[in-house]
Amino acid sequence: MDKTPGIPWSFTIEFDADKARRNGYDLETLYDYVGRNVEKRYGLTRIGHGTWKAKEGDEVESQCLSISLLSRSKWVMQNVKSLIAFEDDTDAIDCLEIYRHTDSQYRNV
Repeated sequence: MDKTPGIPWSFTIEFDADKARRNGYDLETLYDYVGRNVEKRYGLTRIGHGTWKAKEGDEVESQCLSISLLSRSKWVMQNVKSLIAFEDDTDAIDCLEIYRHTDSQYRNV
């Protein structure tokens, strides 16, 4: 996982190399896809290899919409290893663990 420390209103996604290979994806392509989906659409800024920071002044909406979009994307959920978010403090939120507890379709992610 990207070793960027917990930065308020950021998230870090890590893709699984074995899953990506089985599904026909290159890891760097997956990270580029994340950027294409969240940077222009929601104004996030890439601050690390797999880490994006929410748009200044619109942190809650831009981060929540970005993570929601990614969690509904088959190419993300089939290849993800971890997805950690930070809100206004630096307590890590394990998004995949939340999805596993709230929706049976994510139990095997």
